[in-house]
Amino acid sequence: MNTAEPENSALERLIAANNALGFRLLTRFMAQDDGKNAFLSSLSIAIALTMAYNGADGATQQALASLLGVAELTLDEINEANAAVMSMLAELDPSVQLSIASSIWARSDESFDPDFTQRIAHYYRGETATLDFTAAGAADTINHWVSHKTQGKIADLVTPDLIQAAILILINAIHFKGIWTNQFDVERTTEKPFTLADGSQRQHPMMAQSGRYDYFENDLFQTVNLPYGDGRISMLLFLPTPTHSLDDFLRAITLESWSKWISHFAQMKGSVVLPRFKVEYGIDLFPALVEVGGDALGAVDFLGMGAGPLMISNVIHKSVIEVNEEGTEAAAATAVIMTRGLEPSFHMVLDRPFFCAIRDNERGLLLFAGVVNDPT
Repeated sequence: MNTAEPENSALERLIAANNALGFRLLTRFMAQDDGKNAFLSSLSIAIALTMAYNGADGATQQALASLLGVAELTLDEINEANAAVMSMLAELDPSVQLSIASSIWARSDESFDPDFTQRIAHYYRGETATLDFTAAGAADTINHWVSHKTQGKIADLVTPDLIQAAILILINAIHFKGIWTNQFDVERTTEKPFTLADGSQRQHPMMAQSGRYDYFENDLFQTVNLPYGDGRISMLLFLPTPTHSLDDFLRAITLESWSKWISHFAQMKGSVVLPRFKVEYGIDLFPALVEVGGDALGAVDFLGMGAGPLMISNVIHKSVIEVNEEGTEAAAATAVIMTRGLEPSFHMVLDRPFFCAIRDNERGLLLFAGVVNDPT
């Protein structure tokens, strides 16, 4: 692989675009699932979708470029920047482990454009395998690969019914394990109340430590930087003030505000009390991606893959994070499932208030009409 670093402007724009995608998706899911945990790897999502972008054409290519925030970059610039990101993250200090793996799973009786598969192998180190997706153990084969690449953290990314009609599946998997630069003393962990969004409280193990930290606060939140290993990788914690909600904070996140906040960090003496926690999250991202990126994402416009008209049917994302006194372990995997597309289609998800009517179509007479604000 050519490991020469791309133009800094392209690399910086790609990193900013990946961050922006994560902010947009997380904000959407928090608004949709108020009070629930959510955890995403925007890097895994972006890499998986960019692999699909390598085979996209026409309006779908434009929609993916807009969704990924890379419309002003060439395909070579995008691929080279992604390769540079993976190379930069491959060698960290001994206290931090980070691995990124990609793969292409192709239906065994289909052939694909070698230029497409070679780009994935060259830039994304993508392994290629053929598979009969209708076979009984096909999902297990894919899930075993994902589990291996995530150190067992993501066990069941796909199910047999999801891949039955698949022609091609593009997968990215990420695993991270970091030891705190300053570990929490287990002896200081005690049961204390954690206040939920509705105001109720639950007793939970809360870790505690004191020291000097990169810290910043304003009228909206407090934020602290907790480093792993030599400090290149760290966890940023943002706590909204008592007069603001997590939704208030999420509404305030933009690339500009994020950069501004980070630039304000300064060393300060203080103490941190943090819950031990484990979050597991799984979702089909495709409806949200269509909502954010436009209906063209559901079109039959992946002719660049060389296997005839294909379309995205699902974008499955699963992630997990576990934080304790020693450090953090996190993993994520994203599967872009491509199926045969024979005709144009649309995607409609009635997951918000809607209007409905029962109509005599011959006469145009409405028999019933109403609005549904809460189907529960």
